[in-house]
Amino acid sequence: MKPLAVSNDPTSTEVPRSRLTHRLAHRLAWTLACVVFPLICVGGSVTTYRAGMAVPDWPNTFGYNLFLYPISSWLAVWDVFLEHGHRLIGATAGLVTIALALALWRGDRRPTVRWLGVLALAGVCSQGLLGGLRVTGNALFLAMVHGCTAPLVFVLITTLVALTSPAWRRPVQPAVRPGVRSHGTAALVAASGIYLQIVLGAQLRHPGLGTAPGWFTLWVWLHVILAGLLAVAVVGLLPLTARRCPDQPMLVRRSRWLLGLFVLQAVLGAAAWITHYNWPVWFSEWFWKIEYTVVTGGRLQAVLTTAHVAVGSLNLAVAVSLVLWSKRLARASPESSFP
Repeated sequence: MKPLAVSNDPTSTEVPRSRLTHRLAHRLAWTLACVVFPLICVGGSVTTYRAGMAVPDWPNTFGYNLFLYPISSWLAVWDVFLEHGHRLIGATAGLVTIALALALWRGDRRPTVRWLGVLALAGVCSQGLLGGLRVTGNALFLAMVHGCTAPLVFVLITTLVALTSPAWRRPVQPAVRPGVRSHGTAALVAASGIYLQIVLGAQLRHPGLGTAPGWFTLWVWLHVILAGLLAVAVVGLLPLTARRCPDQPMLVRRSRWLLGLFVLQAVLGAAAWITHYNWPVWFSEWFWKIEYTVVTGGRLQAVLTTAHVAVGSLNLAVAVSLVLWSKRLARASPESSFP
């Protein structure tokens, strides 16, 4: 890749204009991430409250244009408020994604980043289409696919946040100690496991009407077993980072974030289980018998379940960020600028 040309003419505006374009792309990427994360949260609430069919038509809302639906009707029914709000945030995400893709295509000379912007636009549009087809076909399977692909789109957007950041554009020195490459492999394993955990969680949240109880039990056990394996991997990743990459505070800091988010995710998962199914029998018999009444559709149940889903996407984003920066540092050289 050819380096950017810098003019010696003091009246030239090439460099400031380039910096302005880069800054705009980075801010748009951040804006998109800040729109898509609430979109995932509201989408999780739609699933929690079983409000996916509250608005039976698409792309209109009860025959109205998406943006012209009366606000009084929107605020009158909770399920409609969730579903229509989900669509409005999704439309906003689409508009920001278009702006980001254009900014990257016109102002970023890295082909990989430019095509990632196009891929982000395709991903956001595909999510909207999946959501619409789920409504028009009343297809529960598409709802599950919609929930599995949303974290991937979010991770793609957070990847663009990293790739457009000033820190990524600055030249970096290779790590003093070897081991960054193997650290990236360990982070990739953790990220893959986190995404598999998200897919298993989607199976639990979208059971079909004819699903046998045995299948639900299988998904629960796989979810719990994988959570235990991930706990070992994530907890072990922090000392691995400190030992192999002590001169890379960025990796150490992200490993701490991942550990903190994973602990939060585990606590939210246990709390969501209790609010849905009460305390496990073995816990009451062997440790502490706590009286609790399950309130189906209660606010606490909905908040904890939705938070569990949302934090799962944050876990995946931080794990992928670890992978990206490990690869960046492993390939660092004066001539290279991965990707």
